[in-house]
Amino acid sequence: MRVNWLAIVVSAIVFFAFGGLWYGVLFKSQWMQAMSLGATSAPTGGTYQYVVAVIMAFFAAYGIARVFSWRGNVDVGRGAFIGFSIGLLIYGSMTWMTYAFEMRGPALGGIDIGYVAIGMAIMGAIIAAWKPKAA
Repeated sequence: MRVNWLAIVVSAIVFFAFGGLWYGVLFKSQWMQAMSLGATSAPTGGTYQYVVAVIMAFFAAYGIARVFSWRGNVDVGRGAFIGFSIGLLIYGSMTWMTYAFEMRGPALGGIDIGYVAIGMAIMGAIIAAWKPKAA
């Protein structure tokens, strides 16, 4: 039940970079509107959020790799599907429930859940493609 640590690290970095594309380019204005931020008032706070984001991406990638190690041989397509499913069904359902109680709108839920589900599909594809070396 080995995992490929380099694949985990690379997929975590790719997930983090994908977040920059998702929130900084693709859905920037929609996300800022859903967060009730003005066009010029992007969230600030230094490096703390980014350090946490990279560390949590690493844990998510490790979780996907661990699921693959329990499941056996997983190809790239199945890896992407499993990653997407974990992101949508576990993260998505818990996030949507939380957002409902916090009175956050569906636009924010769609943006945030979409990022994680697609990002975890990308991580799943990377980890599945990059098999661990045999013991």
